[in-house]
Amino acid sequence: MIKTEPISADLYGNSLRVRVSGRLKVDDFDALTQQVDSIISKFGTVRVLIDATGFQGWDSIAAFETHAGFIKAHQQKVERIAVIAGHEWQHWLVGAIRLFVHPEVRAYDIGNEEKALQWINR
Repeated sequence: MIKTEPISADLYGNSLRVRVSGRLKVDDFDALTQQVDSIISKFGTVRVLIDATGFQGWDSIAAFETHAGFIKAHQQKVERIAVIAGHEWQHWLVGAIRLFVHPEVRAYDIGNEEKALQWINR
């Protein structure tokens, strides 16, 4: 499941908090796409803070492919991504992703959300 909320629109209008929990499904990306596209159309770019502490992977190959397609379609309009990682494998995944995507991506441990917010919004 993916839930989104703006991050202090007064200060950082193009920032979005994304909370990911459980196993992602294909249709989880519909609402996320609308939210991200809305921010991009308004500001030109988006900055994302992802809370992945509850993320458990994808429920199917199709969900993974949808996720990859979402990234491919939006990466040029994303300035920065900060990931709050709840597991060591998520740190590894962020390290691997850095090799393939346009935006700068950093992983932070649980408890460092303020530090992550400061980084994506500087």
